[in-house]
Amino acid sequence: MNKFPLVTCAYTLCFSLLSMPALADVSEKIEQAYAVDTSSEFSIHNINGSVKITSWQASEIKIVGVKEAKNQSDLDRIIVNIEQQGNSVKVETEYEKESSSFRNHSHSGHVSFEIFLPKDIKATEVDLVNGSLVIDEVGGMIDADLVNGSIKVSDATGNSKLQSVNGSIKVNYQRLSEDVDKISLNTVNGSIKLYLPDNANAEVSAETMHGSLKSEFGLEVDKNLFTGKEMNGTIGSGHTQIRLESVNGSIKVMNQ
Repeated sequence: MNKFPLVTCAYTLCFSLLSMPALADVSEKIEQAYAVDTSSEFSIHNINGSVKITSWQASEIKIVGVKEAKNQSDLDRIIVNIEQQGNSVKVETEYEKESSSFRNHSHSGHVSFEIFLPKDIKATEVDLVNGSLVIDEVGGMIDADLVNGSIKVSDATGNSKLQSVNGSIKVNYQRLSEDVDKISLNTVNGSIKLYLPDNANAEVSAETMHGSLKSEFGLEVDKNLFTGKEMNGTIGSGHTQIRLESVNGSIKVMNQ
């Protein structure tokens, strides 16, 4: 019996299936702007999706979100709540549960955000479950807590408290004024890179369990008795308190 026709048929079917175009995702764009005064505050909680935050000259907070899902039913279950109370704007995503007991895709789909904040923002708070965070030239206090995702902050000017369970952290300070009292960067699985200016004044305490430590400011590295390494020291007059911690990852304090 000749098996080649069967093999050829199977190969043709396989190739045809691979060649079929994937089902197109459905999406929906959300765009809102809220007028605020000086020293405003912003917070966002997102379950699935990345967030990018930048500053601009306008006295308003602008929110641009894109919801994406495999089908319209999943898309409709993604709810984006935006609330303004005085000088504070809050964004929160949630997923409505499906009525059918045979499916449990309540977290299907994601929402990606691009946020524009005033230059004089007082505080920014970010809480993400699955998604990366990018912040560029945003003033004031930055408080970010991620589960799965990296954090990148460029040209920070205020206090920072950033932590991720699974993700690297990279922070850049073009200048370190006396208004910056504390910088705290913490990750379980990921590296930490902190860039400081030449004239920085800080007390640095860094620790990693499984990873290397490096400093371009002459800070000494000591091995712990059983496991891990520490790096402690003073830069300049030692004003800003800097605490860096990683369980599985390297830590670098670099010069601009």
